[in-house]
Amino acid sequence: MKESKPVIFGSGASSSKDFKSLYINCHAALTNGITHFDTAPSYATEEVLSQAVQRSANELGLKRSDYQIQTKIDPIQMYNGKVVEYFKRKLETMRLDYIDSLLIHWPVLKYLNPTWEELVMLKEQGLTRKIGICNLRINHLQELKVAHIIPEILQIERHPLNIFDKEVLFCKENDIVLQDYSPLCKMHPKLKESTLLRALADKYQKDMGQIILKWHINTGAIPIFTSTKPQRISLYAHLDDFDLEESELFVISSLNDNYKLYLESLVCPGF
Repeated sequence: MKESKPVIFGSGASSSKDFKSLYINCHAALTNGITHFDTAPSYATEEVLSQAVQRSANELGLKRSDYQIQTKIDPIQMYNGKVVEYFKRKLETMRLDYIDSLLIHWPVLKYLNPTWEELVMLKEQGLTRKIGICNLRINHLQELKVAHIIPEILQIERHPLNIFDKEVLFCKENDIVLQDYSPLCKMHPKLKESTLLRALADKYQKDMGQIILKWHINTGAIPIFTSTKPQRISLYAHLDDFDLEESELFVISSLNDNYKLYLESLVCPGF
């Protein structure tokens, strides 16, 4: 078993729902040492991703403990309640005995505490190894800490155009694993046309996407990327032969302008 790579392969809402396509991509990920996979009910990829990962792992001679699958609880289930019962059925459809990490997808504040209590129950029952929350800001994290709710994982939209430095620091101080989704910000023109990123790509002989993903890793986060191309999956798996200097991390972070692809307030009333 190769050493696991510090990136996560995601199957987001825009990902293919086709088994063959996901199988090819999951196989490429595992072949290149990417062993962590992310999905969610709203992506409509939970079952097909799980099947694709399991088939690929079996063909590569990997055990269940060699890979991780992460999914989420969406707002509709928070509203409906009975998360424990729902999740046990979900494990059956995903053909899994347990999930490696289970996150609250969008923290609808009205239902956050009772949903969190059910996640704690699922962890105590051994049905998930870790629990966490997505899309929280620093004020929510501080409030939850007062209530003695400390997620093991925080997943947020983060990229050089929105660096969330306060959230990064909070995670470091509280031993929370930080996961960054949309890490390339869909290669926004401000990134794609950046002379700074181009210069760093030339210096390290890397793709610009590799430079951005390494910025995530060197600032203490795990980036979640998605791709339909096995060649690009292989490219993004190979980031361990260089590190960005502190001054380079700083100048990449200086691209920040608090830009958001996804507004939490559209999904979370009262956010």
